[in-house]
Amino acid sequence: MKFSILRKVTQIIDQFLFVHLPPIIMAALKGIVQFLLLASAIAFAIRHSQCHAKTIYYGTETEVVNIVYGGETILRFNEPVRTISRASDFEIGPADKANPDYSILSVVPRFTQGTSQITFLLANGSVVSTKIQTVPKAIPEKTDSFYDFIAKSSLVEKEGNITSDITDLELMKSMIRREEVLGVDQRAIEREVNSGVPDLAAKLVRIYTGAKFNGYVFKLSNLSKTKSYSVDIRLLTLGKPNQALLSQTDKAVLKPKEETFFRIVAKPSSVYYNVNLPFGSVQVAE
Repeated sequence: MKFSILRKVTQIIDQFLFVHLPPIIMAALKGIVQFLLLASAIAFAIRHSQCHAKTIYYGTETEVVNIVYGGETILRFNEPVRTISRASDFEIGPADKANPDYSILSVVPRFTQGTSQITFLLANGSVVSTKIQTVPKAIPEKTDSFYDFIAKSSLVEKEGNITSDITDLELMKSMIRREEVLGVDQRAIEREVNSGVPDLAAKLVRIYTGAKFNGYVFKLSNLSKTKSYSVDIRLLTLGKPNQALLSQTDKAVLKPKEETFFRIVAKPSSVYYNVNLPFGSVQVAE
């Protein structure tokens, strides 16, 4: 639609200037008008495209942002960014270089792998601490190309009006009951996960993705014929900093050849392969 408007304006300019100006001047003016219209269309798209945006409510914690190598990711802040800490693994700058708006930044990975702790100082004095990491394309989680950063204080102000959003505990209950959750996508999957223990097999079998939480269901299998293993949810970690919010297991102890399901509710920036499964001390089977 933008380009059809551009062509229409160009035709009008042709008709109007044909008898008034020399061809050289007319061509120059047409080029300037086309450039300004194209730049305006790009700026409009950047400012108003929110269909794939993920909102991050920032506070004092470090927020994890996953970026896919080979593309551009947009970070939009509620205030213009004044300074950015050094980030050698990424190129960071205004998304619209023709008309720089320092509240809308473009992030492009320089390498196929990389992680940087990056701090953004906003014009109002707020500090946004992030851990930006380049991740593979072939992961089950949705990796967004547009992130909105909003202060947590504004979320607290709006919470009184929010009645339909699911809580982390409600999501966990729905995962246990295998219920459908409005506003949360879920799908079956089969991904092997390193358990860290030769006798134990772990597989991601279901994943939930939503605006506020991710959910993961793992199937744990004890392959040993003689040993029992404890599943201690207190030892669970999911990334650094830890993104896990709640966890649950159907069995606290896995006897030889037994299986169980292990569930995690985590922040939406979490990724499953960063999990450190909580196997405790080995016990001799009775």
